[in-house]
Amino acid sequence: MTSFIPALLLKLTLILALGLVVAATLRAAAPSLRHLILFAAIASSLALPVVMLLAPRWDARILPAPLAVNVASPAGSPLASPTNPGGSGSALTATVIDATRSESAPGIESIAAVLPILWVLGVVGILGWLTIGRVRLRRISRTSWPLNDADWRRILDEERREAGVDKTVLLFSNSVVSTPLTWGSRAPVILLPEDALDWSEAHRRIVLRHELAHVARGDALSQFVAGFACALYWFHPLIWIAERRLRAECERACDDRVVSLGTPAPEYAAHLLEVARSARALGAPGFVSVAMARPSQLEGRLLAVLNESRQRVSLSRGARRSAVALSALVLVPLAAFRAVPKPDRPVNAKSDQRALADVAPSAASRSSEAVRTNGSVTNSAAPSASIAAATTSSRTDNFSGSYLQTRVADSVFQLSAPVKSGGTLNLDLKTGGEVTIKGWDRSEVSVHASLGGRNWRETQVTLRGSDGDATLVSDFTQTSTSHSTSHHFDIQVPRNFDVRIRSSGGSISIADVNGVFTGQTGGGEITIRNSNGEVDIRTGGGEIHVSDSNLNGSVSTGGGPVRIIGVNGNLSGQSGSGPVIYTNSGGQNIGTGISIGKNGGVSVRSGSTSISSSGRSTSISNDSLGIIHLNDGSGRGSGFAMSGIRMTTAGGPLSLASAPNGARVTTGGGPIRIGPSGGEVYAQTGGGRIDIGPAQGSVEAHTGAGDVTIELEGANTHSVDVTSGKGEVVLILPRDINATLELESAYTNNLGHKTRIESDWPLTPTETSDWDASQGTPRRYVRVRQNLGRGGAVIRVRTVNGNVVLKRAQ
Repeated sequence: MTSFIPALLLKLTLILALGLVVAATLRAAAPSLRHLILFAAIASSLALPVVMLLAPRWDARILPAPLAVNVASPAGSPLASPTNPGGSGSALTATVIDATRSESAPGIESIAAVLPILWVLGVVGILGWLTIGRVRLRRISRTSWPLNDADWRRILDEERREAGVDKTVLLFSNSVVSTPLTWGSRAPVILLPEDALDWSEAHRRIVLRHELAHVARGDALSQFVAGFACALYWFHPLIWIAERRLRAECERACDDRVVSLGTPAPEYAAHLLEVARSARALGAPGFVSVAMARPSQLEGRLLAVLNESRQRVSLSRGARRSAVALSALVLVPLAAFRAVPKPDRPVNAKSDQRALADVAPSAASRSSEAVRTNGSVTNSAAPSASIAAATTSSRTDNFSGSYLQTRVADSVFQLSAPVKSGGTLNLDLKTGGEVTIKGWDRSEVSVHASLGGRNWRETQVTLRGSDGDATLVSDFTQTSTSHSTSHHFDIQVPRNFDVRIRSSGGSISIADVNGVFTGQTGGGEITIRNSNGEVDIRTGGGEIHVSDSNLNGSVSTGGGPVRIIGVNGNLSGQSGSGPVIYTNSGGQNIGTGISIGKNGGVSVRSGSTSISSSGRSTSISNDSLGIIHLNDGSGRGSGFAMSGIRMTTAGGPLSLASAPNGARVTTGGGPIRIGPSGGEVYAQTGGGRIDIGPAQGSVEAHTGAGDVTIELEGANTHSVDVTSGKGEVVLILPRDINATLELESAYTNNLGHKTRIESDWPLTPTETSDWDASQGTPRRYVRVRQNLGRGGAVIRVRTVNGNVVLKRAQ
């Protein structure tokens, strides 16, 4: 009888192949129908093992019958054996199998024992990946900005009613998200990119219409089921193909739903293309959610949207019930089916005597060969187990005190060389590769190398020790215009050791080492932690992370964010395109990276510091209290503690979910968001909206043009300084605040109406009667100068063509 596991795999393949073939043949049908067929196939594959165990057996005798031999052999015949001297009553097949089993059975049994372990590891790994995705989505949602103002709520409620969604749908925005996505089935959550605030109403409606279509169809649940099936059958390629096709048909079905609700197809295609431009992979969270646009599927979706001859219909409940019934009709008989052998057919002794005589010698010869080769390294009947042996050479030069180890073309190997504490590791990796360097308490450099990629056999790795130093060289043995490798070098060095790096590409990680670290890599991430000394490392592109160290010098990347966390010393970061972020870092001279933009850059260096942007110069100086103060020629401004976060970029949005120790955030242009904060907060953008709060300390915010919203809380002293070249300023203040107000709103003669200063507290605004042309366009000013409560810290606001609004905190 066919065993359970092979039967399960065969039936699983039939179900998935049937679903994929039927979906492919219905190319002209509605995507919702193809999605239903693929989901039915995946759901049936999940139910298959249970149904096979519970369903009644349906035995089909279609397998060949076993050959039984009921004949006695002469005592001297080849069938006789020490265990069966007379050969009486022996079956031919039993004799042959027993003769060869002594060699092959142990290998088969060992493989059979390993396979369940591999399957469990795969299931746990995929389920862990799904769990990580869910956890990260929850974390992103918790740190997101709720879009609950009147405009967003109105649009969401209208589109929710249009889509027929009765559930409460949560709407958030987060900088981590690059494309709209939906997750959750019981409490659906829609996550939008942080630039969603700048979208037009038409674009907001279309995006919400698409995401609510996912909610109405229950796509989050179907993708969860598909993910679980991928975890259970991770080894089967058809399950991954079916999951990918299911995700694609899900998006096309939602596209059809949006167009069928009245959105013109060309207009929707334009919005879809706009969303896809900024889409990027989200890793595990992207696998357990449904995203609006993925670049890999964009071309087919656009063609489908613009094809007016296609069917754009949604499935009824009757269609879903029919799919369940048809799936059961296919699944239950297939699960109950068992292929069993036909009845045994005995062999006539006389008619088959010649056949036995012909077969027996060959069986005996195979048996004897198995015995002869038992215990040998290589079975003569088996192919060679290795392709080419790796060449290893070691040499010690007693006169020069050098040590050399070379390894050519091995996939995994270990090299080591004796060194002295305080020596230097020189890395010359012409092949590139990921490098991990860790300190240990031995006077030895140990290299664990793993070579991969198409051309790994063309790699020669040499480790040379000389005079207390070590040199690791990785080079190609053949000259070629194109090499493809994927190498990894895990290196352990004495804790006090210098490192010099020259690599054509690959990430670099250094941990628990004290010394001088210099060099460069053609591209890859740089990570340094728990290390002390000097550093000057550059990468052609990639993120940089430095944490929990005491370092002087600089780290730089051609592109990507730089994060310096908990670092003491004069360490500066530099990025060609990306923010430089300092958190809980200090030193007498704080360096900040360079971010070069289209209209000039921002440059902050240690000591005397200058920030240049659009021809304006600002100086920053340190005082003895560890506070950085801003002086732009109009007086001493607010500062922020060294433990605060520092972010600088030439342009683009910046967002901080929280800043418990304060923050200094500057961008050449783009919105800025800073969540709950303590300490001092400074935000500056060349143009864009600024949202800060609730803040427990002082706040300074400047934008070339854009609205500003600041919320203060707590009984601390709050000083506020806000300027906007154009936009409304809203301050949400504690009910019992004591402050001195200096508010000013200017309106130009081409605005067409006056601006106002509105307040929940009684204020006495004044307005100038003459038009002031000293600032360019003639303007008048509405001003308020008075105390709130007993007076106190200054709240200064200056804006143009926008109202100033003071609100009491609820």
